[in-house]
Amino acid sequence: MKLGRSDLKRLILPIAGSFILVVAGVACYFVAKGYLQETRKLEKTASAQRVEIQKRLASASEEEREIKASLQQYQALAARGMVGEEKRLDWIDTVTAIKNERRLFKISYSIEPQEELDYPGFSSGGNVKFMVSRVNVKLLLLHEGDLLNFIDDLARRGKPYLSVRSCDMLREGRGGSSSSGTALSPRLRADCVFDLITIRVSKRA
Repeated sequence: MKLGRSDLKRLILPIAGSFILVVAGVACYFVAKGYLQETRKLEKTASAQRVEIQKRLASASEEEREIKASLQQYQALAARGMVGEEKRLDWIDTVTAIKNERRLFKISYSIEPQEELDYPGFSSGGNVKFMVSRVNVKLLLLHEGDLLNFIDDLARRGKPYLSVRSCDMLREGRGGSSSSGTALSPRLRADCVFDLITIRVSKRA
């Protein structure tokens, strides 16, 4: 079947319309594809941002827990009296009270000047300094338990933190009961070195 010129003229408009529809469809496809790709990019960006925000929130929560823990530790140390200037009179009173309560024979001691703590691998930081006073203590004892009780009482009741560096014990004569048989005399002598540690917090300028 042959198409005449008049028939072709009548088909031009539908063909042109079909072509326009095809072009429009192709254009819509590429526009939709680009939109989909852009949407996926936005989703990935939003997801990455959510992950970053969650990390920051987790980090902030961890820092908050650390700050609270540090604050609680500081408050506990402050309540014990470790924070601030060293109170040697309090320490002396504590030693005297323990001696009387435990009925120890004799205690003598000397306290060296306070200085910054210099333990290996340890350093103060910021406006917080750890200070130490070295104490040499000599005790006359009836038995080893007296020394252990003295150290335990001093660590528990003394305000500075007590670190025992060394303790040497020697026999003190024959000891035991005196010639009258009614009084006891010391059998041991202990030479100990303690570190009394306090925390000094300086105000920032």
